[in-house]
Amino acid sequence: MTATKGQRHQAILALVNRGGVHTQQELAEALARRGLRATQATISRDVQELGLVRSVGGYRSSTDLVRELVLSVELVEPVVVIKTPPGTANLVARRIDEAALPGVAGTVAGDDTIIAVLRRRGAGRALKDLLGHVD
Repeated sequence: MTATKGQRHQAILALVNRGGVHTQQELAEALARRGLRATQATISRDVQELGLVRSVGGYRSSTDLVRELVLSVELVEPVVVIKTPPGTANLVARRIDEAALPGVAGTVAGDDTIIAVLRRRGAGRALKDLLGHVD
């Protein structure tokens, strides 16, 4: 059966949340076992649209992974300084930029530090919420 995009996305998220899916081929096979057939190109688009990233443990939601990677968030208006483990700042900055929060003008990422520039006072709250660092 050819699945709708919504059905595929729902099934992919369920598989990813259970863990252990490391490749798009494994996703395709798992979907086929559920009776949902999809081409590799379709699965590749789905992975991108769902914001999935590959980690050591397999595909994960970028939102969940980003929340785990953020070590600290320090508000020094009009900027926010965000600390991450080495080599992960770009992933976190991309998530912030893709969220397109109205109060965040943009980010600059190094290896383990991100500077987010705020457009207005109070915008740091939404950014902290996005990153899972609520006071």
